[in-house]
Amino acid sequence: MKFKRFLRFRHLKNQLLFLNAISISLIIGVTAIITYTIAIKIQINEAIRYNTVMVIQISKSIDNMVESFNRVMDGVTFNNDVQEILPEAYGNSKEKNFLDKKLLSKTTDETVMFNEVDLVYLYDTKGLRVNLRRSVNNNNYEFFNTLRPKIYDPNGKVTWSVENSVITANRTIYDIHSYKMNVIGYLTMSMDKAYLQERIQKFDPTEERHIIILDKENNVVLTNSNEKELSAVTSWLSNSTKHLANSDTLIEIPDSGKMIINNYQSELTGWKIISLISLNEISEGPALIGKTVFLIGVVAIIIGIIIIWISTNYIVRPLNKLSLVMDEVEKDNFNVQLEIDRSDELGRVGESFNRMMNKINNLISDIYQKDINEKDAQLRALRAQINPHFLYNTLDTINWMAQFGKSDEVSKMTTSLSRLLKKSITNNGEFIRLQEEMNYIDDYMTIQKIRFQDRIHYSVHVDPEAKNCLVPKLILQPIVENAMIHGIEKKIGNGFLSINGKIKNNKLHIEVLDNGVGMDENTVVTLSEGRYVNLDERKGTGNGVLNVQNRIQLLFGEDNGIKIESNINVGTLFVLTLPIHREGD
Repeated sequence: MKFKRFLRFRHLKNQLLFLNAISISLIIGVTAIITYTIAIKIQINEAIRYNTVMVIQISKSIDNMVESFNRVMDGVTFNNDVQEILPEAYGNSKEKNFLDKKLLSKTTDETVMFNEVDLVYLYDTKGLRVNLRRSVNNNNYEFFNTLRPKIYDPNGKVTWSVENSVITANRTIYDIHSYKMNVIGYLTMSMDKAYLQERIQKFDPTEERHIIILDKENNVVLTNSNEKELSAVTSWLSNSTKHLANSDTLIEIPDSGKMIINNYQSELTGWKIISLISLNEISEGPALIGKTVFLIGVVAIIIGIIIIWISTNYIVRPLNKLSLVMDEVEKDNFNVQLEIDRSDELGRVGESFNRMMNKINNLISDIYQKDINEKDAQLRALRAQINPHFLYNTLDTINWMAQFGKSDEVSKMTTSLSRLLKKSITNNGEFIRLQEEMNYIDDYMTIQKIRFQDRIHYSVHVDPEAKNCLVPKLILQPIVENAMIHGIEKKIGNGFLSINGKIKNNKLHIEVLDNGVGMDENTVVTLSEGRYVNLDERKGTGNGVLNVQNRIQLLFGEDNGIKIESNINVGTLFVLTLPIHREGD
């Protein structure tokens, strides 16, 4: 309760400063959060996109190297001398050594120009014939000395495997000179890891990303990751079959946090190339953006408070003057004048108000010179054009919105009110086109919709042939105002007001329908019989409807007028029936 009393009863400047500081803080805070969220998403998407491109390029580079490797194996496999020597029988070890040297020479000739080849093992159907080591190291590769036919594809395809950290390609050798295509030997060649590492490093020279290459059985081919990362990736692959396809997601790794993982599987080798990058590294840029937005927000709050402090007096002072003058108008004092020395919307409202007061005074003087019945009806119609209570509420709403910094709504309401006042005092004849009358109602309803925070819903449908029909000026405004004040304003919940215009039976019919609180049958009968009804002493007499009825019958006779249908808590329908008149008639 104390907080509400502070907002309601303390100085306007303090309220504006406080409320706008909160508003700006919320806006800046939400902006910072949204900016950070969007930035991190963009950064992650960009990292995923870049990683995807990189792993695909690595895969293609490896595929190119594998294809080159396969061509080397083709050279050895289909070499004519190898095809002749390998199945050749030997009688003793001396003959075998002689043939093995010839095989070694041919194998060396076929592989000497290819740096990616490290170990070469050539077997016949009985055992090892050639053992060629290209690199200089002390590693023990005795497991290659034993022929293992099961690791070779019986159809002669090249198969890749990783054994004891050695990357090997294996192939069965067939006798291409025999139509039976008998198996005459086996070929195993290993790939130099250093050469493979060098090819991969070209795509990630900074080594910020962790690269893991696994074969079909998830054996490590090559990696620069630690054991925890390797274990997490292996578990990630084994827990879901979808990761066997090309994909990307986030993975939680102990001591490393969340990491973006991209996975691409080569169609040629079946190897999976996996890239890992820490999410913390990606978040550094968006975090800096969020801090910058926050600092800008603090500066914006300070500047906003200064601007609000200066602008409050400029906005509120003329509104206070206008409210004081309107209090006098409500007391039927039409001799007041408003002094607002401004050229904006509020200034135009003040000028229009002064002209309206002058016009009202002149009209009141002229009306007394006419027939008493016409004078009475015309005077009530004039007073119903712009209800001072409506003006007071409108200006009070403008004042409230200005205090809360709603400049767009202030401009919209003052512009609509200015047009209303201008139209109400413009002397352009007793009759106007129905379309112009509807424009006047549009301005009136624009103000009402803003006043009631969009609780009011308003629709218009006028047939094209009815738009150019002439109607008495401001004939609809009292009806619409009556629907608002005595119908919709008293209703709890949303209000709906619909206006329809059409030509029927050579008459112009205008229907005004609302879903307000409605009227009882006695009130409807009283109004229909032409007797005045005091609907609400605080908001006028409520007899704008009767004034319109008198105007129509004075101008067009008793065959025309208003028909009323209403139900309590349902709504009210007003049907205006007028003769058809057009310009030039």
